[in-house]
Amino acid sequence: MQLHICGIKPFLNLSGIEYVTGERKARILAYTRAEDKARCLAAGLLLRMVCGVTGESMVRYGANGKPYRRDGGGFFNLSHAGDYVVLGTAGSEIGMDIEKIDSYSMGVATRCFTPPELAWLSRESGNEAFYRLWTGKESVMKGIGLGLSLAPEDFCILPMDRSAHRIASRTWFLDWLSYDGHIVCIAIENKTEETRLVPVSASDLCRGVIFSPNNGA
Repeated sequence: MQLHICGIKPFLNLSGIEYVTGERKARILAYTRAEDKARCLAAGLLLRMVCGVTGESMVRYGANGKPYRRDGGGFFNLSHAGDYVVLGTAGSEIGMDIEKIDSYSMGVATRCFTPPELAWLSRESGNEAFYRLWTGKESVMKGIGLGLSLAPEDFCILPMDRSAHRIASRTWFLDWLSYDGHIVCIAIENKTEETRLVPVSASDLCRGVIFSPNNGA
């Protein structure tokens, strides 16, 4: 499993927008904030470089919007927040979430976390503990691909380790990484897939497609 991560700052001026699909370009330009445009652009460029997606027809979507490569060549998932965009590729179902570590709302925690998770958060304290729970929830929800029909308060991700988590009749293994003030969680069905972090520069993204059929292994 590979985790490709790229900063958004080089794309605030929309450098490289000519390399993304027409559909992606329309989505980028529909955003108002420069940061949102940059995240959408970097995500499109990562899909192009890592997964070889040069047209929208190369991606299909599940019933609740989860994206897959139409050629069946491995699995991927995207997430972006704060200063970074992350694309994970794997040989089995994958979900992932990145968040910038900041102050959090206890009201949100109370609505979205189970009583055991709230007790864990109280013991751990601190903003990072909240975002470990939050990214864990999001990564599982994205991995399962049920959308909001699987509410975060309806399942528990304790213990906070790489042991098997049985959620919605499927088994998931969670892995957390810290990166420059952000936290990333990956949920994957195959425990044997180790996470390899691959920083990607803006020049790499604009250089061209470097897709390899084995990049998800």
